[in-house]
Amino acid sequence: MDHHALRSARGIVASFVLLGAWGVASAIGGCGSTSDDLPPRPPRPVADAGGEGGFDGVGGGGPPAPDAGGYCGNELHQTIVDAPNLYFVLDASGSMNAPAPGGTRYDAVRAAVVGLVRKLGPLVKVGAAILPAHGSTQDQCAAGKQVFPVTQGDPITGEDGPTTTGIRLTTATNPVGGTPISPTLEALTPTLLALEGKTYVILATDGGPNCNESASCGSESCQPNVEGDEACLSTGTNCCAPGQIWGPTFCVDEPATVAAIEALRAGGLEVFVVGIPGSEAYAGVLDAMAIAGGSPKDTAPFYYPVSELGSLGGVLAEIAAVAVTCEFAIVDPPEEEGMTNVYLDDEVLPYNDPDGWMWKPPWIVRLLGKACERLQGGQVKQVQIVSGCPTEVPK
Repeated sequence: MDHHALRSARGIVASFVLLGAWGVASAIGGCGSTSDDLPPRPPRPVADAGGEGGFDGVGGGGPPAPDAGGYCGNELHQTIVDAPNLYFVLDASGSMNAPAPGGTRYDAVRAAVVGLVRKLGPLVKVGAAILPAHGSTQDQCAAGKQVFPVTQGDPITGEDGPTTTGIRLTTATNPVGGTPISPTLEALTPTLLALEGKTYVILATDGGPNCNESASCGSESCQPNVEGDEACLSTGTNCCAPGQIWGPTFCVDEPATVAAIEALRAGGLEVFVVGIPGSEAYAGVLDAMAIAGGSPKDTAPFYYPVSELGSLGGVLAEIAAVAVTCEFAIVDPPEEEGMTNVYLDDEVLPYNDPDGWMWKPPWIVRLLGKACERLQGGQVKQVQIVSGCPTEVPK
């Protein structure tokens, strides 16, 4: 948010190769623990032979050889697909042009977003919008627009695919203008509510929302005062009052912004708020926004503050871990007990180990501990759930 510029302008593969040829996997739960009170094995369910009920089986011309790809067993299981939507709303206001290591604040945010999309690959679908709207209007308070529609993430191949490339190219812009968060979210709401599957909105900003000409505030909520602007403070008046030098568009637009987030939350979405350097004075506002969005945090701050831009990638990964989960529902359960193994890339995981995997009724493989963390952190290219050899147990 650049109020000086604005004033002058306005007066899984089970096999899933994260995708493969034998089947497609999806995480549908969370990192688990071994504290679940589970029977040794649940009753065998009736397989859905007709492919109904959301199952997405992928043909492959028969099972692999028992030693194919280093995996022991010849029954490669298929799982359910339901990748969550990660939708990025990026503040590209004038203050995001502030210098930062490697470029500007906006450059750092954009690089962290692209890096996360690259790491998570097909575990997620991703979309993006920037605010204010750039290019087609001179209005520096214009509601932001979608620049990249929600799209399935790329297979992890070592090279950027069309989704990662698309996010990188479409979010490129020269930051300018104000921070119209409430009108942006209101404009995006129909698109976001129409998405299939679970949607998580990640809003990254370096300041408080503004640009509401209908706003009214006292000097304590006038952004030049909040940010210690001497030109405003020296007047001894409310610079955001109608007819004053800044005017109502520089009131902190908290009520309308919280209401816009609450509307998304009421529609089943979760909204995560990330405050990057420059947003410290607005901690209370960002907390109110985060609470309205359903923050998973138990204590303040309820938003995600970033003290150094170099840590932003880790913060985004922490948020993504809430969405990217570690449970895989098997379409074609194994015929025999004790004859199934789970591989991350070429590494077999021990069964019922704190960092391995476990069964969850009815036929769900749950990754545990470090195995789950590796998947959520984008450190796994391929997951295999294979039957035909005795289950590996902790030694």
